[in-house]
Amino acid sequence: MPVYFEYALKVSLCLAVIFLFYQLLLKQITWYKWNRFFLLTFSALSFLVPLIDLNLFIETQQLEFIPLVNFLPALTNKIPQNLIPADVGFNYRTLLPMVYIFIVLLLFIRLFIRIIAIKKIKSGAILTLSGDLEIYDVPKPILPFSFLNGIFINKNNYTNTELQEIVDHERVHVKQKHTIDVLIAELICILNWYNPFAWLIKKAVRENLEFIADDAVLRKGVDRKDYQYLLLKVTGIVPSSIASSFTITSLKNRIRMMNKTKNGRLHLLKFVLVVPLITLLLLAFRQKQAIYNSVSSPKIAIAKTYILSSLTYAVPDKKVEAEVEKDKENCLLKTGQTLDLDLIFNEKTRLLNFLGKNGHANIDPHAITFMIDTTLGNNSFSIQVNINFIKKELSKSKGVSTGEPTAINPQIDPVENRVLAAGDHGIRATSLNLQNEDK
Repeated sequence: MPVYFEYALKVSLCLAVIFLFYQLLLKQITWYKWNRFFLLTFSALSFLVPLIDLNLFIETQQLEFIPLVNFLPALTNKIPQNLIPADVGFNYRTLLPMVYIFIVLLLFIRLFIRIIAIKKIKSGAILTLSGDLEIYDVPKPILPFSFLNGIFINKNNYTNTELQEIVDHERVHVKQKHTIDVLIAELICILNWYNPFAWLIKKAVRENLEFIADDAVLRKGVDRKDYQYLLLKVTGIVPSSIASSFTITSLKNRIRMMNKTKNGRLHLLKFVLVVPLITLLLLAFRQKQAIYNSVSSPKIAIAKTYILSSLTYAVPDKKVEAEVEKDKENCLLKTGQTLDLDLIFNEKTRLLNFLGKNGHANIDPHAITFMIDTTLGNNSFSIQVNINFIKKELSKSKGVSTGEPTAINPQIDPVENRVLAAGDHGIRATSLNLQNEDK
């Protein structure tokens, strides 16, 4: 699945969860300002939550022990690259983004046209200033509405009392900057035009703003029934959907909420439930591949590469030692080479042949051992070749076959070929007693 499809899916799911949470738990309570904060804040967070990788904050090993994590499926869809067909010509991977961008541009143009329409209404209206408010008397059959710091109304359609109540209602929209809420809701719909929950959230935002304005008017002492009759009386056309109109939302819902008993503070605890809700979304959006690798797959140790830094010989017979040192240029082990057990085995075979040609044909293969020291640092190692002709001493040797390397300290007795003390840094020095029959 392309990244942008996956992101769009996650944003859509966030908006769906937010709307359902509001619809089921918050819509019926009378804490309208809290609802305003919830709808705007968490709708905006819907674009951010899919970008958060929970694995960056919590170790995947810790997630493994949370039963809910194992039960909750990860929505990240990882498809191996070799299973993704190559793009051939013009397909959905190029078509759908173009369609999306085209519709977004159209919706932005529509929004711009609606803003221009309000500008035109201003130009044909009579302006009256009331403090920091701009009241426009519009000689057209329009519904009263507000936009930014302006209130638009046809004064000839209402009595002075009705006009005052309408202006009080629209003043709440202006003072509390409700136009910003409306524009944010519009932006969410433009970017998520394919998601029905985005449009439902827009409707919920507009409706809740009217609840806030109605409640503010009633708190000023306006008679509830008279005000509700005024809502039923006001008629006209809506000049723009981005304006906060006096009766643009459902009158039935507004009247029902006006008659509803105010909820106590205990209902505010419902907002706390959004925290586990967001946590569940973050768990669902976790990187599936990262957790899979950590929990399900065994850890693979990466072997170090050791480079040979020095090669020395330990031979109790000085004559033999001189012969071996003289022949050192023919040694298969060269400084700068990587650690290779096969190469060491071949060098032992070569040494046996070399010693046989020089009068030592009866030498026991166990008499030649290789001591490897990896404690030099910087991934370097050294080799000491031990050649021991004394059978009695060979029986005492602590050499280890290539199949069973032993962790020891690199303090070595070259004559007895013994390990003197155990090291504390892992595998550091190993005695390799290579046999012809092992290969």
